[in-house]
Amino acid sequence: MKKYLEKQSTFSFTLKILAFFAQRNIFNGLTQFLTSQAAQLNIKLNKPDKSEDLQALAETWQKLMPPESTDRFRVGSVKGNTAYTEIHTYCPLRGTGDVQACYKLMNYDRKLMEKIGGELIVLESQSNSGKNYCRLAIRKQGEDTSDLIPAHLKVFQTAKK
Repeated sequence: MKKYLEKQSTFSFTLKILAFFAQRNIFNGLTQFLTSQAAQLNIKLNKPDKSEDLQALAETWQKLMPPESTDRFRVGSVKGNTAYTEIHTYCPLRGTGDVQACYKLMNYDRKLMEKIGGELIVLESQSNSGKNYCRLAIRKQGEDTSDLIPAHLKVFQTAKK
């Protein structure tokens, strides 16, 4: 069963279903529940270690993604107290402009990071950036993240100007 759940095809199918719910506000509670449960299942199956090391946090995030697709979940640079990663897999929200749905969907990744001692923030989303990848920032749990503007909040800041 673990092998089936770790396949990229299973991941992509699940992403499509969760994206459907994430795009409809009536399902906000269900989306939160499903993404949290999926993250808990991943943690239970893979038993990752908590870490205090930023590089290890980023690499563990990558290892929690489908093993056949680690090249699509890239660990980039570590600068200061932040590790930068990218998701290069197709997202069903790409080009929709629905960055709020992206935020809801990425609860899965935030929950994974929370369990291993990190915090994850989506800096750029495929939903509205025009890019075919998402940019993420990872910090150790409890560190100040006020200098990182999440993609779903950038929309509101742009609208206010």
